[in-house]
Amino acid sequence: MKIALLYFPHREGHNSIFPFFLYKSQIESSGIKLQLFTSIKKLKEGSFDILFISGLSLPKLLGKQNTKEEFLKILYDKKKYPVIFLSGNDSTGPIQKEILNLVDLYLSKQILKDKNLYLIPHKRHYFREKMMDLFRFKNENKFVPVSLEEKDLTKLGVSWNLALIDWKTQTSTKWKRYLTIFLKNKKPISPERVKPLSERRIPIMFKGNLFPKEHDVSRLHRLLTFRVASKIKTNAPPVSNSPLSHKEYLEQMKETVISLSPFGWGEICYRDFEAFRTGSLLFKPEMDHIETFPDLYTSENHISYRWDSSDLEEKIKDVLDDPSSFQKLALQGKIDFENVLNPEIFGKKFLQHLNGIIFKARENFEKRPKIQSNESGR
Repeated sequence: MKIALLYFPHREGHNSIFPFFLYKSQIESSGIKLQLFTSIKKLKEGSFDILFISGLSLPKLLGKQNTKEEFLKILYDKKKYPVIFLSGNDSTGPIQKEILNLVDLYLSKQILKDKNLYLIPHKRHYFREKMMDLFRFKNENKFVPVSLEEKDLTKLGVSWNLALIDWKTQTSTKWKRYLTIFLKNKKPISPERVKPLSERRIPIMFKGNLFPKEHDVSRLHRLLTFRVASKIKTNAPPVSNSPLSHKEYLEQMKETVISLSPFGWGEICYRDFEAFRTGSLLFKPEMDHIETFPDLYTSENHISYRWDSSDLEEKIKDVLDDPSSFQKLALQGKIDFENVLNPEIFGKKFLQHLNGIIFKARENFEKRPKIQSNESGR
């Protein structure tokens, strides 16, 4: 079987398909051949059985030639092969119905565990709606409610989340980033030795913006987390809030006991995995409403707190009173993150996930409405 990957070689495009590089040996040993296309012209000349499209790459690939919808409709109408769209959306919604209608499978980094919730109109996404209800927002913004039909749910699935990006591209040094992308370097980042929580000098860290006022719910959610953390008094010297390079940021996180990672544009953030990577203890709002892959959010590797932060202060104090008691959680998070980036450990599981995606895309492709021929009766 030949799989085509259509992407643009910038950081977002590269990261969206990086698992195909990372687990290339496992994928190809199963009989799958990968073909990379970085232009529409070359794609038209290719021959393959199934097509993955990086949604984050399409604006760069198309330029002013076509809209995403026009391009996908051309592919869909030709009915030559199943088309799988890799959404770049950061949250569980909204699902772009205009895209979903033109592909065989629409994959997001995370979706709602209960897909039936997509049948209910939401402004933006589920988290926003729940927070709007909880805090009785008067500002409804001008978001148009979006919902799916039941037949759409078979086209909706999970790709892979930010855990599986090429972490080598998360550098402030541009030439290193470009070289990694150009060489298609499949090597993952190497595990590092880190200090135990009891030896770290920074009690709590949250490096992230609080969003402007128009992003009402995201701003409130982060402010609730930030305000609780700000009330915690410690004897530790203050940490500078000056801008940091990515390397300096990671070094600071290696000295941090608790890494707060409230939701941003979506539920899953880079910060989640940076906390795991550096052995810091991740504090994350409850994630039991989402389905994602790989799902690293377990009670054995981080601490969850309520969306309104009402239980956050107590949980922070418990950890800071005795960091050693929570070392096992932090260590497990680091191990879990490192394992999914190890092809020898996780390659087989990714291949199973990929085969499930391919099976569903083919099934949907076969169920497409038949195109009526103008030559019928001849």
